[in-house]
Amino acid sequence: MVYILILIIGVLFFVIFGLIISFKASNLDFQRRIMLLEDIILEMKSNLEHQNQKIKLSEDLRSKLKASNESLNNSIFNLSCEIFEELYSQK
Repeated sequence: MVYILILIIGVLFFVIFGLIISFKASNLDFQRRIMLLEDIILEMKSNLEHQNQKIKLSEDLRSKLKASNESLNNSIFNLSCEIFEELYSQK
C-alpha cells in the first residue's frame, strides 16, 4: 500500500514537473511572439509616419502649384488684355 502511494506521488511529481516545463516553454514562446508583434507595430508606425510626411509634402506641393497657377493665369490674362488692346488700337 505504501509503495502504491509513493508511486502515485512520484507520478504526480513528474506530471507537475512536466506541466511546469511546458508552461515555461509556452511562456517563452508567447514572449517571443509579443516581441515580434512589437517590432511589427513599430515598423508599421514608422511606415505610417513616413506616409504622413509624404502626404504633407504632397499637400504643400499642391498648395504651391495652386498659387503658381493663379499667378500664371493672372499673368496670361494681363498679357492677353495687353495684346488685344494693342491690336484694337492699331485698327
